[in-house]
Amino acid sequence: MAIVKRRNVRLYLERELTGDTLALGEREAHYLGTVLRLRSGDRLVAFDGRGTERAAVVRSIGRRGAELELEDALEPLPESPLALTLVQAVVKSDAMDRIVQKATELGVAAIAPAFTEFGVVKLENERSERRVEHWLRIAQSACEQSGRHVPPAVHPPAPLGAVLDALAPAGLRLALVPGASRKLDALPAHAAAATVAIGPEGGWGAEDLRELRGAGFEEIDLGPRILRADTAALAACALLQQRWGDL
Repeated sequence: MAIVKRRNVRLYLERELTGDTLALGEREAHYLGTVLRLRSGDRLVAFDGRGTERAAVVRSIGRRGAELELEDALEPLPESPLALTLVQAVVKSDAMDRIVQKATELGVAAIAPAFTEFGVVKLENERSERRVEHWLRIAQSACEQSGRHVPPAVHPPAPLGAVLDALAPAGLRLALVPGASRKLDALPAHAAAATVAIGPEGGWGAEDLRELRGAGFEEIDLGPRILRADTAALAACALLQQRWGDL
């Protein structure tokens, strides 16, 4: 009978991983025991998203808390050589969650949600803050699953013009526009930084395109088929990482 090896469990902890032991609270213990199904004596890797990653053993776990025994420091996986920012028109919650999760797995460095002309999702301030916290948790979980150490920065949603104004000046700027004359194979062979903008389900509006062009974005086309917003985002991130990153 074949022996099935247990996956390597990784746990993101937003705190310094110093000393020999680490106490976890009730919520973290619940996650370890109920979601990850760990028990005393089980091994895992704890990481803080800031460069420290350590082997660990569950020393004790209960309803009110848990304790880890911290062991040797480990070498985190390197980040992609491509500093890739995803400007994503805010889409419906399931699709947006999927974009954040998969973009994190694909090594995106930052996600900047944008309200666009034909976007159907509107978020008020309090709801917007909750969504950012939700997306951050998804990104952290995607890091645990994928072996990545540093979660991407997830910026608060803002009107497209404000998002573009806040972008770092370095790197190529690309906007996916169906029917654009330029294709991916026409882009430079090498790039260290890039920003790719993906529109909503209804596509870019005329004002969106004016703002993108004014911010120096080149329009590119991925192919003959019209892709859903979440499919387009993930296809673009994968293709750019394959061309300039580490895929």
